[in-house]
Amino acid sequence: MNRRRSESPKSLLASFIALGLLTVIATSGGAMHAIFRNGQIKTERKISDARKRIDDLRNDIQMIQVRQERLMDRYEIRDQLAMLDSSLVPVTFEVVERIEDLPPEPMPVAVTP
Repeated sequence: MNRRRSESPKSLLASFIALGLLTVIATSGGAMHAIFRNGQIKTERKISDARKRIDDLRNDIQMIQVRQERLMDRYEIRDQLAMLDSSLVPVTFEVVERIEDLPPEPMPVAVTP
């Protein structure tokens, strides 16, 4: 029993090498975690920016549709024409003529001399 105490450990170098390898592995694992997490955060920011742009474009489309409907409103057009003292007047339905589509003209044939 005393003999074992007096002997020096044989694997002291191997213990230090194993401790060094474990330190490197733990450090690189923490660094990789930080790198991947930063990548996830950047991706989440890009996704939220894209969603914000989509929402802004949807709002722009709705505003354009509202403006278009307002411009095409017949009663508002009528009021604007009256306000501008336009010479345009309302037309009754009986005055409107329907013009049918004309049949296409025959294609000319090339004449050889």
